[in-house]
Amino acid sequence: MQLRLVVFGLLALLFALPLPAQDFQSRPLERLIDAPVPGGPASGGYEFALKLSPDGGALAAFDVGIFERFAIGLSYGGDGVIGYQKPDWNPAPGVRASLRLLNESIFIPALAIGYDSQGQGAWNDSLARYRFKAKGLYAALAKNFAMGSLGEISWIGGVNRNPQEEGPKRLDAFAGFDYRLFATLALLGEFTGALDDRNDPRSLGLSRGYLNAAARWLIGRQLAVDLIFRDILLNQPTAARGGAGIGREVRIVYAERLFGS
Repeated sequence: MQLRLVVFGLLALLFALPLPAQDFQSRPLERLIDAPVPGGPASGGYEFALKLSPDGGALAAFDVGIFERFAIGLSYGGDGVIGYQKPDWNPAPGVRASLRLLNESIFIPALAIGYDSQGQGAWNDSLARYRFKAKGLYAALAKNFAMGSLGEISWIGGVNRNPQEEGPKRLDAFAGFDYRLFATLALLGEFTGALDDRNDPRSLGLSRGYLNAAARWLIGRQLAVDLIFRDILLNQPTAARGGAGIGREVRIVYAERLFGS
């Protein structure tokens, strides 16, 4: 228990470090809601995210750009972290690594490959999986389009396969968008088919797929706040989701520079 608190505390402490600024207002963040994108911190920069979920869940994540195209990350949290109940910590920290193979050009989308072991929601010991499974190994494409006075939109698509959580090990696919209406406001949406979360005794999905949406407020050039609406299609039974309604979460993301100019 003490070690878990130390890991969570160290991740949270990085949020307060006084370091030279990194501007992410002109860069995509590491992910939409759960779906990865070929963005993330620049070389020498980092992103710290703290997500608060229903049932007192909290997840702290830290991603750092080692090189211009390569980033790694670590995350840790649990259910019941906020509140009076005893925290139910995740069994292990989540790890991430992403490599951008192609930068976006006029005719070519950005392309990244990576790995992300961090699922979302509470960990289920009996099923040996998160409520919403991690992406695992993935490849993601993204293309941005300017629309003049209507803002700009980025379309994201990809495939993934989760090799570590229990249940079907099928190839899955996801798609989404990041629509920036103003410099300080963006609307996010994503859908995953959840082909690896159906037709199995350990599955929680009802074969509808997972639809998530969010509103992102960019505060200045380094801080973003997301209001997230999870599982809009109610793809999981009430008992598995912890309630009958759409999940509501808040995520705070902060960008800084660790080293470099």
